[in-house]
Amino acid sequence: MEPLIQIDNIRFSYPNEEEPEKTTEVLKGISLTFEHGELVAVLGHNGSGKSTLAKMMNGVLLPTQGRVTVAGIDTTDEARLLEIRQHVGMVFQNPDNQIVATIVEEDVAFGLENLGVPPDEMRVRVDQALHAVGMYEYREHAPHQLSGGQKQRVAIAGIIAMRPDCIVLDEPTAMLDPQGRREVMRTIKMLNRDYGITVILITHEMDEAAQCDRVIVVDHGSVHMDAPPEKVFSHVQEMRALGLDVPQATELCDLLRQAGYALDPEIMTVEACVEAIASIL
Repeated sequence: MEPLIQIDNIRFSYPNEEEPEKTTEVLKGISLTFEHGELVAVLGHNGSGKSTLAKMMNGVLLPTQGRVTVAGIDTTDEARLLEIRQHVGMVFQNPDNQIVATIVEEDVAFGLENLGVPPDEMRVRVDQALHAVGMYEYREHAPHQLSGGQKQRVAIAGIIAMRPDCIVLDEPTAMLDPQGRREVMRTIKMLNRDYGITVILITHEMDEAAQCDRVIVVDHGSVHMDAPPEKVFSHVQEMRALGLDVPQATELCDLLRQAGYALDPEIMTVEACVEAIASIL
């Protein structure tokens, strides 16, 4: 089976606002492959290029050089852009920017209406999507009455109603409180586990990244690391040098190792940290 998303040596430059005749290169020769069913986090400090990379994955932006293919389709093929976006949907940071209707179920149906999905099938897809994100009981509510986490789950429902192979989420929890973040992460993991949807999560939250199967670290427009989270976060000092944090349990174990205690550098969870410390007391 071919990769779901193939990124080959892409570069991308934005116009320089101060000097229009010049450009600022944001992506500098990135190559990545995303397979069906993966749960991937993409980390990077502000300005690292991670959000620009996300927008390459369904043709929101096109590379200045290099090539991006989605299910074998080149994203520069304008005639197949709708097909590409049926394979890869995007959820952005602010759910208010994606909610367009005054009733929850109508908002979830919006993309389906644009695709010309028959009403009977639309009803089934909307109900299934709302059940999937735990928002069916709110189907007749006004979106502005919902919490931030609930709004983001409605935005996700609108994408999964279109039945994509992949969802790219660009910092979907950045504007949410801890409860909202937990709700969205539960939804993301469930979609990946139960529906087999590939999830690519752009995030600043290390604890969210630690729940993924793979972590990609982007720095100054290049891929700095690409490995399972326990491998990435074991490089505590290297992550610090990149301006990034690590999970708190990993940081504590690193401090204890520096003090001379023999602890596994790949510990990421509070439970594993407690067990490791208890074993040496």
